[in-house]
Amino acid sequence: MPAHRMTKKEKELNGTLRKAREEARTKPSDPHSELQDAREALEAMKQNMRQATQEISAKGLMVATQISDSHGKFTEVQRINPAVKVQREALRAISSLKRQILQLEEEINEREKNKQEHEDEEFAIG
Repeated sequence: MPAHRMTKKEKELNGTLRKAREEARTKPSDPHSELQDAREALEAMKQNMRQATQEISAKGLMVATQISDSHGKFTEVQRINPAVKVQREALRAISSLKRQILQLEEEINEREKNKQEHEDEEFAIG
């Protein structure tokens, strides 16, 4: 059974309200800064993708690694190149970031459109 979550009022009465946490929870998001962060993250993921692709082309899909058995004896085995996993995760992150960027751009355009409509209404009234 989930724990009962106290309201802001109950926390104030008990003296357990953390104002900084409450402010962070209610702080409006800035889509412009989020968009900038998403674009930077996208560029970083593209760089990771390039490096992983270079690593795969240089060393191949399989790489030789050494493992030790329960007796402490080392044996050389062929394993998948770890860069393949990095490349796969970078692809996922890139597509996710592109989707996020599109959503943020739409939100910014919608806010600007609403702001323009609001200004037009004020001029029509005045």
